[in-house]
Amino acid sequence: MKKTPGIVLLVLFAAVSFVAVGLRPALALVFQRSPSQGRSPARNPRGMPFGEIPADFMAAPDLQADSVPEFYFTRLVYTENGQRRRGRTMPPPPPFTCPEFGGGRFFPRQGWGWGTDYPGADCKFMGGVHRLTGVRVHPNPNVISILDPNLFKFPYVYAVEVGGMYLSDEEAARLREYLLRGGFLHVDDFWGGWQKANFEAQIQKVFPDRRMEVLPLSHPVFHTFYDLDTVMQIPNRGNGCFGGETWEQPDDTEPVIYGISDDAGRLMVVVTYNSDLGDAWEYMDLPCYPEIYSGQAYRMGINFMIYAMSH
Repeated sequence: MKKTPGIVLLVLFAAVSFVAVGLRPALALVFQRSPSQGRSPARNPRGMPFGEIPADFMAAPDLQADSVPEFYFTRLVYTENGQRRRGRTMPPPPPFTCPEFGGGRFFPRQGWGWGTDYPGADCKFMGGVHRLTGVRVHPNPNVISILDPNLFKFPYVYAVEVGGMYLSDEEAARLREYLLRGGFLHVDDFWGGWQKANFEAQIQKVFPDRRMEVLPLSHPVFHTFYDLDTVMQIPNRGNGCFGGETWEQPDDTEPVIYGISDDAGRLMVVVTYNSDLGDAWEYMDLPCYPEIYSGQAYRMGINFMIYAMSH
């Protein structure tokens, strides 16, 4: 981690409509004292149904309600390819308000496919981003479909479990336009050869002229906020808590971080293959989940976020 005595670098960004006009935001730098980073005891690890969580259950703080958030954690909705859950695609849910900001005892039941780890990971990660960087975040999940015209308002999108992703030609064209006009896609939580092959087939619809390439640790994305010097495999909750193997599929067990860049060298897509950052974000305060994994997952996610907002 980059160290400056008694302070951490705080990166503030302009609001988020720049992708729609093809512009990158200006970057301003200020300094802030490092906040406390204690971990809360976890409760209710079995989860509560969305509708049963009390509205006043450790609600998010008022983050200057009269100002525009500087960052939205935007989760991308995609269609299932038919290989899981009898082909059922999780429908986009109504807007969800995080009852707890940044961790403690909030472990809700989650969705599937694109909605894996939703909404817990979204709520927890936004709390971590705010605490560790001071960036003014939208404290609730932001879910968007590929063909939604509002996609261009958000320069960062997150897609998970892409071993089951299917993109139509129209969706592939829209995603290509979004990425070439300044957007950034983080792809996470898919494991083994057949899941990788499916994602490669879908992303080749988006970029038939480009291929995923292994990112060296010297790439700027590993040094935007924290200096990362290793590719660590981030396991799911069960493997992390119970000391099993950190991989999920035996045919390909090594973690790799891939990227796809534009003609100017700007990273458009980052792929955390054979890792599950979403689980590490969601269960960062579950006592059995090792801090070495959750800490690395937060550092990686924050670096990707800041890269997306500043390149």
